[in-house]
Amino acid sequence: MTIEAQLAQLQQAATEQTEASVQLANNITEGLQEIDQVKQDIAKAYDTVSQNNQALNDWQTQSGSVNLKDLNGNSHTLPTLKSLVADAQSVNPNPHVMTKAQLDALRDIRKQQYAGSGFVEWGFGHAASVAVNFGMWTYRNQLNLGRSGIQSGWFGSDKSSTPFPRVLVDGVLIDLQTVDYPDGIVICKFPPAPDGTKTYDSASGTVTQHSNAEAAFAAETETNKVITSRKDLVFLEAWHEKVAEKDVVYPLGNVQYGANNYKGIALLNNLVVQGYSAFGEWDSATKGYGIKWSSLTEAQKATFLGEPEHNIYYDPEAKAYIQVRYRVRVVEGLGNDWRAVEANTAGVLCYDLHYRVGKQGVKVETSSYVPHNSSNGYFSSISPYSLLKSDLGVFHAVEGINSNKFGHKGLCYALPIALVQRLNQGAYHPTYNPMGTGRRRISGGYYYRWYERHVQLTPINSIYDCFSRLANNGGGNMGEHGLAVISGGLEYCGRPDQYKYHDAIYAGQVEDLRLSAKKLDVNALREETMRKAVAGTLRGKSKVPFTHIKKAGSFTKQSDTAYETHSSFNPSQWRLSFEVSNSTFGNSGSSFNGYKTGADKPSGDWVYYVGSNGQSFLSASIVHFSYGENQHYFLPWIEDDINGKTLTSVRESIRQQVDEFFPIGTDIDVYVIKADEIDAEFDSLPWVDIIGHPENIAATFPDGVVGQWIPTIPDGTSKSYQLNKKAVSTSPTLYVTEDNGSTWIKTDSTIHPYANIRNVAPSAGKVELWCYEAKAKFTEAASLSKLLNISSDVWSGNYSQPSLGNRLKESLIDKSGGADRDNPRGYYKLEYKNMDDTHISTRVEHQPRHTPITDLSPNTEAVKAIYSIVEKNGLMYFQLNGTELKYQYKEVLPVNSSILQAYSKGKLYHFVVGAFKGLVVQLLMDVTCIMEEKCYLNSEGEIVSFTTGNVIGIASGAKGSWGDDQTIPIINGENTKTDLNGNTVKVFCHHTLFPIGIAHNG
Repeated sequence: MTIEAQLAQLQQAATEQTEASVQLANNITEGLQEIDQVKQDIAKAYDTVSQNNQALNDWQTQSGSVNLKDLNGNSHTLPTLKSLVADAQSVNPNPHVMTKAQLDALRDIRKQQYAGSGFVEWGFGHAASVAVNFGMWTYRNQLNLGRSGIQSGWFGSDKSSTPFPRVLVDGVLIDLQTVDYPDGIVICKFPPAPDGTKTYDSASGTVTQHSNAEAAFAAETETNKVITSRKDLVFLEAWHEKVAEKDVVYPLGNVQYGANNYKGIALLNNLVVQGYSAFGEWDSATKGYGIKWSSLTEAQKATFLGEPEHNIYYDPEAKAYIQVRYRVRVVEGLGNDWRAVEANTAGVLCYDLHYRVGKQGVKVETSSYVPHNSSNGYFSSISPYSLLKSDLGVFHAVEGINSNKFGHKGLCYALPIALVQRLNQGAYHPTYNPMGTGRRRISGGYYYRWYERHVQLTPINSIYDCFSRLANNGGGNMGEHGLAVISGGLEYCGRPDQYKYHDAIYAGQVEDLRLSAKKLDVNALREETMRKAVAGTLRGKSKVPFTHIKKAGSFTKQSDTAYETHSSFNPSQWRLSFEVSNSTFGNSGSSFNGYKTGADKPSGDWVYYVGSNGQSFLSASIVHFSYGENQHYFLPWIEDDINGKTLTSVRESIRQQVDEFFPIGTDIDVYVIKADEIDAEFDSLPWVDIIGHPENIAATFPDGVVGQWIPTIPDGTSKSYQLNKKAVSTSPTLYVTEDNGSTWIKTDSTIHPYANIRNVAPSAGKVELWCYEAKAKFTEAASLSKLLNISSDVWSGNYSQPSLGNRLKESLIDKSGGADRDNPRGYYKLEYKNMDDTHISTRVEHQPRHTPITDLSPNTEAVKAIYSIVEKNGLMYFQLNGTELKYQYKEVLPVNSSILQAYSKGKLYHFVVGAFKGLVVQLLMDVTCIMEEKCYLNSEGEIVSFTTGNVIGIASGAKGSWGDDQTIPIINGENTKTDLNGNTVKVFCHHTLFPIGIAHNG
């Protein structure tokens, strides 16, 4: 190889090594650059991780959102854990807690299940002696609901499946218990009784609280009157409220909860302003126990959220817990006449046209009343102003779903419970303060009843005197808080009856407004109600009379008495008249009518004529005191008289009697006996009967007296005095005077237990007050209503015992006497009735017919009735259609059934010969025939026509008959008819005073 070749080869190698060195250097440089980049990337990643670590920490602990970066440096925003939990809770924070949708679904289901709002369970009571009804009873100054503290024997425990009430309010089920009491009982407290210091103007609606009774009575006008008795309204107010609004939760939703702990959770009663738990404006003491919601542990919250009886639900729209809460409210009445308290019959809950009952709901202050012209108040679903259509039985607020003023989404309700009649704190007096309770006091602390005398006692001449603290030389007729209080004892009580204390609540004062929410079976309800009616245990209400006896005037009789008739005469079509002179009436066309026809015994209204010759005459009414100054018209009362123009023998006898008593020239004084009614109403009546000559009564009580006159004039001879009402006890308390009230004696007496009479011989100068307890009517005359169900029986009775039909009889026909034995049968089968789906026929030919009524004692009037359930204004009532029965002893005519003979309607026949021998019958129609050829005997012993199939004769006693045609007249209200004996008897359609359930289609 040449040198050149070798040099060229070496040069090539050097070049390659140089290039390799350069490449190595480049590679090293690039490696170093990559290492620098990695170091930069590592530093950058470290910063990102550090930042993400902080963001993750914030994500766990903070609200809101955080930013996380990826390796490329891109930023991502994420909600924190707390935000994610909050969002989850916005759906339902506790899945086991009911949502609003679930609550609304339950409400809809319950509205289908039940007939309306009302009591699902009554709860137990205490004892029958203090029971108002099942689950409602009185104790001292309280009205209570639910089981008492006795260990057994609770009244009505068989009528309720729970010991305490359960109430349905527009589909929400409420456990009503532990109201202002720690052991379950619902206690309803009341404001103080009237003390004579408050006036109410019925014309303007002005209520004024005066400083004392003197100022109040001085302010009286024709329309502005001192409140001396009143009815207080008790109702359940329920509403929906956000728990967070007050940060308090209440056991059962009861803001008047009376226990200081719930299942070991300590409760407090100072978390909300006291008025939130008050029974009314007058109540500054009641404080309900609850617990601050935000202070509860999760386990404690779970206790309230997990138990449905607390009625807590979640509203996702409001993002809040809602609790259905309730309180019992007691509104002090402005008098006795509440205009509307039943949700099914009234559009608005109100006292009168001036005042509605105000709503409270979520508010901490209460307002008993609001003006009637405001939009405030409680409305029923029948009101045209109602925005929320709640179900039957309850009133509701009208603001609607856009207002939370009184309840969440406007949900605020009022469910009536009771009206309670109150007496007053003043001294009792039968003339000036019959609703008073106390005695009169003299200095030194001695107390006297109204009739007792003492030198320091000042006269009582007005109702104000009964409230004066200055009377009796400073002793006073009313103490600081009244004298007749429970804590004082009987020493201070001035009343002669069962109502002793003004601060006590008695069962006889309570009007039960509760309704069952259940869809009651009408068949069972009909029979149960009839059993209660016969037993006399249905609740009623009546007023007590107040009688004024005044000498209306005088005249001289100048002619014989004439009998006059005209179709326009009112109220009957006949009257008596005679000419007069020297009349003090003048040319007066006024009248005094206290009856319907001459046959209807006046309810305490009479006219009494006293002649200068000592004779007297009792009349039902004056048609004209004086007409043209020389004519006097009057209408005597004749028992069993019938309306019409016919001059009957009895009417003619009365006309002749007037002329015998008062010959021409006799000077005659005319006394008007007028019985008005005191506004107060009771189930157990504090009744008074008045005995005496009208002239003496007028002298003893010139301003009137509580009670009703018995129209039998005492003259020293023994007479039977029929009491005006059936006495509960046979031992009335008597107050007797013989000197027109200057002195009185108190004594006890005895009433005949069956006839309800006293056989006594008071002297002509005596005036007596007979005080006794009586029961109110529980039915009233009514129009026929939509028929839901009717019995297949007729009930009949006339026994003396209220528990065996006497109270029912008195309620239907106003007759209080009774037989000395019970009717062993009582019920008789209906053989025929004509009715469609909703009404029974009123046509005479379609009157219901029944089997013969037998076994009634003939010594007193009786009653018979068919009974049914009817619907009125969405409520169910008990309807009774029937007639009075009167027994009459009659001549029995012997007849032969095998020969042609004429028979007359109403007469009694005894078949002594022929195929019908031995049968005694009363004919229902006039007929002439051979009886045994034209008729046959059915299984009831009735004579039935072969031709028509009609009953023409009914079996009867051998001495007389009830004159019963075995039919039930179907009429509206009350009227009279003539029975087979020619007697006028009362016929009626009556309803119970109070509804017995809510009508339904289930």
